[in-house]
Amino acid sequence: MNAKKLRTLFSVLLALAILALCAGCGGDPSAAPEGNDPGQTTAPSGQGSSGAEVSNERQEQFSQDEYVLYQNVFYQDYGKSMDGTKVTKTGVFASVYDAYNSRTRYYVWGYYDQTRCCDWQWEFVPQDEGSLPPAGSLVKVSGTFSYDDSALDKYWITDAQVTLKTEYAGPSAERDMRSMSCTLERVQMINILYHADVFEGQEFFAYGRIAAPDTLQDPYYDGSWQIGFAWDGSVPAVGTLVEISGTIENGKLIVQSMKNI
Repeated sequence: MNAKKLRTLFSVLLALAILALCAGCGGDPSAAPEGNDPGQTTAPSGQGSSGAEVSNERQEQFSQDEYVLYQNVFYQDYGKSMDGTKVTKTGVFASVYDAYNSRTRYYVWGYYDQTRCCDWQWEFVPQDEGSLPPAGSLVKVSGTFSYDDSALDKYWITDAQVTLKTEYAGPSAERDMRSMSCTLERVQMINILYHADVFEGQEFFAYGRIAAPDTLQDPYYDGSWQIGFAWDGSVPAVGTLVEISGTIENGKLIVQSMKNI
């Protein structure tokens, strides 16, 4: 399969993931958004030398308006009317490694509400990749909303300036899926499953539900994704939501720690 077909396949997988994860959430996706409500965030626990707050807890962002706008852009063809406009988004910073296209993709994301079943995420192209904060930090992203075939879902925020609001200073890993939305975690898991060699030996954080004594699945939805894991400790009951960490080997998660969440 050539590179163009692989990129198309990957885009379709992400679109399917978003559709699956957003099904059943509250709100009317066809409703017109009222604006960019900054929403609710987790509380910080200190202040760093940069002036931004510092927290050992991964940040969260909740905004029903952003979710409705996200639905309108990608499922109601509203993106055309936004193409070329200046936007500002406040949310959690995360990065996904796209092995299909050999590039890192950057996102600012949040949840619809505290059920955490429905999420929104905006891909962006930072002005300076070298100055990005740790994944899990709360950021403000400002730039130009643009159509581009290189964007995973054909729209992204270009020339993006990233302002750190709360820096995440807790444990992390090269593949920090604990700092991703449920949709973004699914995308990263698909990459790991189908391009295992790219992620061989990398450390990870992840979250999901126990599907079997050796299988992790999507934290909220059956049939979304599953991945095998190996763990020497006792495994919680099927359906238990857990956070795990360890290393990736042969497309499988070798777990070094596991806790209920």
